[in-house]
Amino acid sequence: MTFEFVVQRLPSPVTEGATVADEKPGTAARSIQGEQQDDLQQGYVRASEEDVDLYVDGVSDEVIMCRERGRHLFPTIRQAGIHFSEVDEEGLFIRRLTCTCCRLAVRVERWEGARRGGRTRFARVTSGLVYQDGPNGEAYLAPSGRGHMTPRQIGDSVASKALAGQSLTALRKAAKDAQKAAEQAAQKPSARKPTGNATPRAAAKKSSTTAAKRGATKK
Repeated sequence: MTFEFVVQRLPSPVTEGATVADEKPGTAARSIQGEQQDDLQQGYVRASEEDVDLYVDGVSDEVIMCRERGRHLFPTIRQAGIHFSEVDEEGLFIRRLTCTCCRLAVRVERWEGARRGGRTRFARVTSGLVYQDGPNGEAYLAPSGRGHMTPRQIGDSVASKALAGQSLTALRKAAKDAQKAAEQAAQKPSARKPTGNATPRAAAKKSSTTAAKRGATKK
């Protein structure tokens, strides 16, 4: 494994001027009430449906994928190796990884190296996210003042746009028809005759019958 060190003293591990979001592990899907309670406890103001729709219309499919999924995709150390590009004022090594999906989120990791037991050990101390603008000025974060947007809201907006123009009556009919067809297919016995080698039990029975016939012939 190769370590690349480019020593550069920084006042902090974040130099883009973007806001750092503490990285959190993925959690189980929450109820709408649970998400609302989380927003209240964390001081978030929930974005309106109109603001979410405007945001969805203005970003790429890759950004929508990360937003709807609720997390970014970063390569593992096995995939990308480990390379340090900076050293902060505390002497910690800085590693940066760009999301392979949206390309706008950058995970900033701070690593500590120490000699222990005759070998050098490395440990990640902290990690956070910074968001950078895309080559065409595309931003991952919604404009200030639009409130907090959850993965559920993003998914609801995408689904509503995909189904726009279809009546609820037609959708219910199509869903019931699909359900009925699936039930009929499950209940319908297979008309195809079994092919290939016989089962072990059938083969044994056939062998026994043949042997019996041979014995009767000899008598």
